Amino acid sequence: MPVRDVVYPLRGRDDLFGGLRSVAGHAVLVRGAEGLGKSALLTALRATLGVRLVGVRGLRAERALPYGALHRLFGAPVSGGVAARDRLSAVSVPTICWVDDAQWVDPESLSALGFAARRLAGAPVGMVLVSRSGSDEFETVELTPLTDSAADLVLRDRGVPAGVRPQLVELGGGNPADLVALAASLTPAQAAGREPVSPVLRERLPGYTARLDAMPPAERLRFLVTCMDISAGKATWYAAASPADRRAAHEYLAAAGEGPDVLWHRAMATAAPSEPLADALVAAPAADHAASARQLERAAVLTTDRSVRAERLLAAADAAWQAGRPGWARLLLSRVDAEPGAVALLHGEIELRDGDPAVATHELGTAAELLADPAAALLLAGEARRLGGDLGGYRALARTIPAGDGLAFAHFRGMTSVYAGRHDDADLPLDDAVRRGMSGADVAGAVWAAEAAFARGHAERAHEYAAAAVSRARLGRRHAELPWALIYLSLSAIALDRIPCARAASRDGLRAPQNLRMEHLTLLGLAAALLGDRVPELDEATEGIAERGLGRPAAVAAWANACLDLAEDRPDDALSRLEDLASGVSGDQPVIRVLATPQLVEAAVHSGKPERARTALEVFDRWTLAGAEPCWLALSHRCHALTAPDPVVAERHFRLAIEAHRRAGGAVELARTRFAYATLLRRHRRARDARDQFRDALRGFENVGATRFADRARAGLRATGETVDAPHRSLAGLTPQQDAITRLVAAGETNKEIARRLVISHRTVDHHLRNIFTALGVRSRVELARRVAAGE
Repeated sequence: MPVRDVVYPLRGRDDLFGGLRSVAGHAVLVRGAEGLGKSALLTALRATLGVRLVGVRGLRAERALPYGALHRLFGAPVSGGVAARDRLSAVSVPTICWVDDAQWVDPESLSALGFAARRLAGAPVGMVLVSRSGSDEFETVELTPLTDSAADLVLRDRGVPAGVRPQLVELGGGNPADLVALAASLTPAQAAGREPVSPVLRERLPGYTARLDAMPPAERLRFLVTCMDISAGKATWYAAASPADRRAAHEYLAAAGEGPDVLWHRAMATAAPSEPLADALVAAPAADHAASARQLERAAVLTTDRSVRAERLLAAADAAWQAGRPGWARLLLSRVDAEPGAVALLHGEIELRDGDPAVATHELGTAAELLADPAAALLLAGEARRLGGDLGGYRALARTIPAGDGLAFAHFRGMTSVYAGRHDDADLPLDDAVRRGMSGADVAGAVWAAEAAFARGHAERAHEYAAAAVSRARLGRRHAELPWALIYLSLSAIALDRIPCARAASRDGLRAPQNLRMEHLTLLGLAAALLGDRVPELDEATEGIAERGLGRPAAVAAWANACLDLAEDRPDDALSRLEDLASGVSGDQPVIRVLATPQLVEAAVHSGKPERARTALEVFDRWTLAGAEPCWLALSHRCHALTAPDPVVAERHFRLAIEAHRRAGGAVELARTRFAYATLLRRHRRARDARDQFRDALRGFENVGATRFADRARAGLRATGETVDAPHRSLAGLTPQQDAITRLVAAGETNKEIARRLVISHRTVDHHLRNIFTALGVRSRVELARRVAAGE
């Protein structure tokens, strides 16, 4: 297996990998199940150390040969712990003694190595062993299964399509070897999503079965009992066991446990379905959605009635989805052979949040045709169209909805009117959508209400309704809907200039299906960019956005990058980027296009091309006047001040903007408006008036931590003749990861070495280092090292 496959679970876990790299003076045994990548970890470790290596691999054939492994390790007969200690203590250069497949090392050699390992203190030698089992001779650490995100990386490297990966992640149970085999076993139809993925790795089962058969019966029973939990990365072992052995393991657990699992084990200990046990499983209380899904899935296995079985599998799929397990939900849906409308609805929702928006559109359209009440399917289908930037398809879908008084009709009618610029026509239907969305207690209704309010320009109300949606999702433990609600909480907070609130919402939203995660990554990037900061989340989102054709987060990313262009004094680049956004490079994203108008105007003015912003500003004004909220009016006045050729008119707009900012309560945008106003005053040789505005802007930027903009305001103050001391910035303000990078830079390590040590990408180190330089006010690695040495 390639080394990279096992390094994935160590990403961000320098405690294990970094600890093994500095093992000199002691010994560590890494224990893990079959296929978790123990040997690959050892290979990766040996490849990065740059020290002398001596090692041995345990052999099953020599398991009964006393000191056989020790003989092969040292190349000469060695017996006893004292002799092994003397050999290792005689080493004069840094050395790692490694042992692979330690479970096959003879007990005498293992004991001797343990004796020597306990006496390595102070010696330039360390010992790393990997094994399927533990040993009392050594300090033991567990190599756990891959996280879902790490497993997804393994599959993505093997070209597995995004829509299929969650199923393989679920089936693989975090076992890298099984994931690789699953990827290789996909048929073209399975890779295209036209056929369900098989849960059994048939080409690997004979080897597993042979090893099970070689175990003594008692040992085999104990081992299979541990394999019942897929989280242990051992699902393939269970699949390889004989029916008799599985029944024996279930019978053992049925006698030992209690609760719903006992019902399941009792049923599986027999060869026939059991309706009473199935009913009991359905009726048993569940601790959470995952437990509910498990009980419903097991009940379906025990159910003979086709329609009841389909109903239970569908309910299990919904519970798995709400538990945040999209792969499991897809697998369950693939087994439902009834209720096609309900299946299409859930499948479409999963694809919308975690797959391909085009597939979601098709599935949700099918659901709308089959369901008696198509409202939910239509609303989600519209969301899928807009996510991909297909506004024409959205309008066509709106025309298929018969006139009525439902939420779907009101929402579509209002949104299409807004997109067409007919704001007067949008008022009544959007108000109706808000009323209907908030009348129930479901999460989706509150989200649709938040979106309708936002489309009317009512940012405060949108924030309130989004907060209600978040609360409903949390109270109902609707984990699949929570990140969706958090998107509107974050976006409305950004509109209201509440950057810390937006960041908190989107950080919470990162524990989400992939498409929603991409949206939150870009919103985090935007929130930082509005303060002049560049964060690695934008780069992290890039590949996923392109792979899945996600127009909306692509547009947010373009907006964020334009903000960074402006912060870094590249207005031409910002203008080009925003004009691409306006022309539909990321699909038609009218909401993001309008929200980015203040940056477009600023870029156009600073590029000497104010006429390039006039059309966008006209659209922005129509929207802001429709909502008439202070946050939008303030930005509109600032835009008009920037584009006004008459300085008297410009000053009047700046003053109106500052007044509106104060009513809205936005600190960042108020400081930016004051800075722009001060720049105008200084340009017209009104140094005293400019000084007051620069001073207020500086205070505002410092209060919110916008260091790049604070430096500009400080430079503006100096230009007006005021003496301003440079700020002294301490290391205390850095994040834990920034602090770690800072200290490694001070120790003389390169970015490449830092990336390898912290198990992050070289690009992420670059991002953090730029922000560290800005935050500390230093210009070079040498200056940074001096600051660390001085302890400042």
